[in-house]
Amino acid sequence: GMGASASSALGETASWEETIEAIEEYERQEWNRITPGCSRLAIYWLQTLCCALELPLRILYHGIACLMALPFYELAVLHLQRQGVWSTDMTSQQNFDKVLDVQGRDAQYYWPVLPWTQLEHHSIWFMMFFNYFPPLIQYNLTHPCTPFFVDGSDITIYRPRKPKKQFKASELCPCCPSEKGGSCCDCACCGEMCDQSCNNCCLLTFAMGIRYLRSSFVGLSGYHALQCGTLCGPCVRCACYDPCVGGNTDRGCCRLCEVDEIRRRRWLREDHIQKLMRTRAFFDAHPHLLRPTDEEFSVAQQPDPRIMRAMEQALSQPPQQASMEGGSRGYGSSSSSSPARSPNKSGWW
Repeated sequence: GMGASASSALGETASWEETIEAIEEYERQEWNRITPGCSRLAIYWLQTLCCALELPLRILYHGIACLMALPFYELAVLHLQRQGVWSTDMTSQQNFDKVLDVQGRDAQYYWPVLPWTQLEHHSIWFMMFFNYFPPLIQYNLTHPCTPFFVDGSDITIYRPRKPKKQFKASELCPCCPSEKGGSCCDCACCGEMCDQSCNNCCLLTFAMGIRYLRSSFVGLSGYHALQCGTLCGPCVRCACYDPCVGGNTDRGCCRLCEVDEIRRRRWLREDHIQKLMRTRAFFDAHPHLLRPTDEEFSVAQQPDPRIMRAMEQALSQPPQQASMEGGSRGYGSSSSSSPARSPNKSGWW
């Protein structure tokens, strides 16, 4: 019995390794196929230059919006203090979180929490334009042949789960918590699903960063970068979005006025569904390979809920300044050994 089990496990591992090699070869060929040529890279450099010229205007706009939100924030604090809800022993974030716990998450779009949400929204975007996007733009301007290319298509597919194995703390990937504590994505993915879940989490995080960058500049996405849900902030939801859409925020209606929270969820769903379709097409064309189970295919066609939670937490915090060394390694170049990679172009919005 032990010998048969060991032989079966080795067979499953060999089949899984063959499948991963086939997937990596497929993705490598697809990357080479969509790698931009010299003329496209020249145009992209000009687009990046337009982004650099647009950057000061974006910083100024969100800085002024923060200042305009401050008086309303102070009035909201005074209102909560009169109601006895505000505690001086807690931070502003903790006080407003306490209100949301009582009134529900949708209360962030209405008085008296809306001024705080509005201020937080513009503060985050100010940080992104001031701290996060400039290194990326500088890198693209100084590396015209190997840029961080954001105008293309995602061709990655889901991998099947690795045959069961008991992981040790030393074998966990960096995204997973270890005995020493700490986690970069907090997706609770330790154990046999460690490599799969962390890989999905990192890829979706990467895709979200790409779509944020592409949709934030007129130079990259044209008038779509003037989406009023991002420019005006959460106040748009109660004034325009809810009257148009109603309670169903998953239909993708009124994308012009989508607030960031709803927009992120739609992006995650779109990326997941399109990747799901590519995965099924690949395994239909290669029936001899180890196919993911229905559970791994996510029958409900929704991303892993742990990844959804991790994405919401990560994207609701002001980003730290990016390391261009890490960014260039993660994205690749346009050389034959490491082609420039591009995200899922499922729509500018």
